[in-house]
Amino acid sequence: MRFLRLSLFVALGCLAFSGNATALTANPQCVRDAHGDYKLCAMACRENLQVDKDLCRNVDHDCAEACRAGRQACVDVPLGELQTCKAGCNSDLAAARQACKDNNPEGSPERDACIDAAQVVAFQCKDTCREGVRDELQLCRRSFRACMRACPPTPE
Repeated sequence: MRFLRLSLFVALGCLAFSGNATALTANPQCVRDAHGDYKLCAMACRENLQVDKDLCRNVDHDCAEACRAGRQACVDVPLGELQTCKAGCNSDLAAARQACKDNNPEGSPERDACIDAAQVVAFQCKDTCREGVRDELQLCRRSFRACMRACPPTPE
């Protein structure tokens, strides 16, 4: 008798949930709209943060925005170079890993050592990439700070 009640309960539960199956169907447009709303909200929050920071620093917001735009323009080139350089390192790493797999049996200590060595080389390559753009990025940072210091106080 107890088994029968349990079975009936499970069957009724399945029927109840099967009626809501359409509610669980994804609505791609709704998801896209929600994602768009999130992006707009994040942009508004970021702008509010920038305005508040400028007020706390007693810096004119329009001037500070111009400084931020200048910094972004300044870092775009070195960051692009960094990304290109690191992509080359990643490509070399992928080729080296494949060579390790081709030349050493799976699970062998030789394969592990080979891949470890390839990863070290890739790390050194990426480190060299970062060092290559460090001075340019520091110059952008210094220029941004000087620009912000030159901004007038917040208008009253």
